[in-house]
Amino acid sequence: MFRVLLANLAQETCSFVESKHTLEDFQRYYLYTGPEVLEKLRDGTMEVAGIIKAAEEDGIELVPSLASYGGTGGPVTTAAYTHLRDESLADARRHAERLDGAILALHGAMLTEDLDDPEGDLIAKLRQILGPAKPIVCSLDMHAHVTEELVGNATALVAYHTHPHVDIADTGYRAMKLLGRVLRREVRPVMAHRKLQMITSAEQHNTSRPPMGPLMQSVIAAEREPGMLAAGIYPVQAWLDIPNLGWSIVTVADGDPALARAKADALGELAWKARHAFLRDRTPVAEALRIARETPGGPIVLADSSDGTAGGAEGDSTVLLRGLLESPVPGPCLLLITDPEAAARCAAVGVGQEITLEVGGKLTPAFFQPVRLTGTVRTLSDGKFQMKNPKMPANRGLTAVLQAGDLFIVLSRKPVYTWDEECYRSVGLFPREAKLVQVKSPGGFRPVYEPFAKAIIDMDSPGPCDSNLRRLPFKRVTRPLFPLDDI
Repeated sequence: MFRVLLANLAQETCSFVESKHTLEDFQRYYLYTGPEVLEKLRDGTMEVAGIIKAAEEDGIELVPSLASYGGTGGPVTTAAYTHLRDESLADARRHAERLDGAILALHGAMLTEDLDDPEGDLIAKLRQILGPAKPIVCSLDMHAHVTEELVGNATALVAYHTHPHVDIADTGYRAMKLLGRVLRREVRPVMAHRKLQMITSAEQHNTSRPPMGPLMQSVIAAEREPGMLAAGIYPVQAWLDIPNLGWSIVTVADGDPALARAKADALGELAWKARHAFLRDRTPVAEALRIARETPGGPIVLADSSDGTAGGAEGDSTVLLRGLLESPVPGPCLLLITDPEAAARCAAVGVGQEITLEVGGKLTPAFFQPVRLTGTVRTLSDGKFQMKNPKMPANRGLTAVLQAGDLFIVLSRKPVYTWDEECYRSVGLFPREAKLVQVKSPGGFRPVYEPFAKAIIDMDSPGPCDSNLRRLPFKRVTRPLFPLDDI
């Protein structure tokens, strides 16, 4: 029986926020070691679930090391990353002689305080332990920042094929199945990497419609051709301010480097020619509120992607709140704002009490300012709930619901993903009964909200995850770079 090391280390960084990601931020989602990796994640929707399923089908023994998911946010502290990396590497050293390979479930867009490519650092050190012959296969998020170090030290890279990401577990499954074939010496993977001088915002990465849909269909078709083992398009986390940022194409062929290169180049040309189609105008806040007022019924979903918590923003934008105070929309309006100070003040006065305070705009002062308002504290909670999309625990810490007229503002200590209704339902608010619902996401919410939303509006506002990339203060990216430069 083959024995394979399993490790999972994932976090997605935004360079334009001020906070640092600590070990506590990983623990808010999950951080498991040893056998509990298999116990806790077997029935989930993350990559590890797919890896476990494929390994069991192929009779491969997994040696679970560490599984950690940190969500999104600022750069990971050196201390936190070093701890997580070294835990995994220590297990690799401990079992090295009895290991036949390794499977890594990574995100691919993490930064630390002093590393631009921690995933490349991790896999390079793992390669030193395992040696040149033992295969290492990695699953990656579609928005990974693919580097030469990552490609050079991996045996194969396998990417998500969907956005919104509904194939996370399936990607782990495909990666493990490929590793099984390598171990049985049925295939000999060789990779090609094509980097493009372009970045694009995630609103246009939806794989069910143009412009990304046709590109992804070409990727999947290439993956299925004779001699091919995998193909991935990586439109990258656009809010990383680092050298060599850009889209990547990675293709994996069976022992044929020329085939891998030809497919990577062909897919790269298709992506480059489509670059202008990824630019998109969004709806100004005032216009979005006018549409909401004039549209009968609800809910009207406002996608506040510039403060997108799935992209690494803090979630403390006050742009929509300010707009609603100046130009109200009748009916329940549900908003989310990360503000640990405001949540604590609400808790101090208690449920049912009226309070005047400044809300939001404290964590990302380069983009937002606090808004002063008076409201009544409706609920308090510890902020723990179970996400359904993807299936995992979430913990935003102390959370209060403050009502000001028709506004119901969820104030929390930490940001969470807003892809499903649970971020509201867990505090007694129900999006299907609301007139207006704010989601802080460019598209991950659509599988849940599209079936019942009366309308969905992509709102134009500033923020650290602004889809108008030209408005952001990039300093370190390698130029020229589309759309920052006209190339």
